[in-house]
Amino acid sequence: MIYLIPVFLVAGIFDYRFHNYFWPDLNFFRIIPSLRMFDFFSIFDAFLLFVFAAYLISPRIEKKVKWIDFSILFLIIGLILSRVFYVQIEPSIKSYWFQIYINYVNPGLLFFVLMFSLKDTKVFKNFSNILMVVFGLFGLVILFEYFTGLLPGETKDFLMRLAWPYIDPFFGLKAESANWLSYLFGPMAIFASVNLVEKVKERKKVLNYLVEILCVLISILILVLTKSYTGIGVTFFILALLVFINIPKKAKKYFALGFVLLIAIFIATQYNTQKFQILLGHYNKENSIQRREQIYTFNYEAFKENWLKGIGPGNYQSFFKENMGEYIETNIPEEEVPPHPHNLVTHFWSDLGIFGLLAALILYIGTFYELIVKRKNALFFLIPLYFLAHGMLDLPYGLEENSILFWVFFAIAVAS
Repeated sequence: MIYLIPVFLVAGIFDYRFHNYFWPDLNFFRIIPSLRMFDFFSIFDAFLLFVFAAYLISPRIEKKVKWIDFSILFLIIGLILSRVFYVQIEPSIKSYWFQIYINYVNPGLLFFVLMFSLKDTKVFKNFSNILMVVFGLFGLVILFEYFTGLLPGETKDFLMRLAWPYIDPFFGLKAESANWLSYLFGPMAIFASVNLVEKVKERKKVLNYLVEILCVLISILILVLTKSYTGIGVTFFILALLVFINIPKKAKKYFALGFVLLIAIFIATQYNTQKFQILLGHYNKENSIQRREQIYTFNYEAFKENWLKGIGPGNYQSFFKENMGEYIETNIPEEEVPPHPHNLVTHFWSDLGIFGLLAALILYIGTFYELIVKRKNALFFLIPLYFLAHGMLDLPYGLEENSILFWVFFAIAVAS
């Protein structure tokens, strides 16, 4: 049953984005209709609850990583306090219950199930292979659409960035944010690369590397086509670090020179694109860096006043619109009001207050200590590192599939 999780994840994405086009809602599958937006994730929820129940009645497995208890405890306290202090700010974009369920409760249950299941070496390897195969096939479908345009929905956004299948299912299948693809395939490229390095260390035959190599190539190609510069930069820096750690000392200086050359080539190919020119400020509005300066100033001022309880799940965009005149010097146009804090750590505070922030910090610090300081093995920490590094400038967390993948990769890191 664990092996079906990647299938449900990708099927849920397609079901939400295309059910109005291909098939009607499968409402009879919904267990809690008020909480669910789409149907394969509803089936996934029933499946997950069943697996979690099986875990609860199974013989207990002693946890060797005690700090996880503190992270989960603070997360639960944050959820309780967020409910106690919650005041809905209009207009309401997403309800409190919907937000905490898809971002914390559901992924948290999955984390516990995987953390113990993946301690079995065979399950760990099989799950890793299935995850790479499923996302490799998913990537091939995306690339097929990019080069043929035969499938429904807009393929690219107004900046000619690959966004499909992230299209608006309710308003003409228009392209949405290309960044959401980078949140999926950036960490997937790193995950497949880590598995590739592990297999190379075991000196297996080249055919045994085929799944990892194809998954890496497909993921990187999709990432480049999204033109998500933060995702591309973080992914390639982590992959470069992975290679640098594992090559002989004599080759390190040549690799470093090659990496700098690769960066120069990439900038040269992107320089004349509209996306890159906007980044340089050649546009009639502030670029993304200037916008983030305003957003982070707002976050800092909001944190000082609401450090204990945060802003509340689903409230950030409405809170920003209501208070930006008080916290920042120049108001942001209404169509550009940010839907989230554009920072992973701040997001946990915004939703769950100081205890949500502590839960995220303990999770990262504990995993870092366990894998790097204690076990001297940095490889599997590189996967959740992607979310933290990308999360310094954006939010690779929030959509149901992003939140699930965040906790899946943490479970893999902990189980390793």
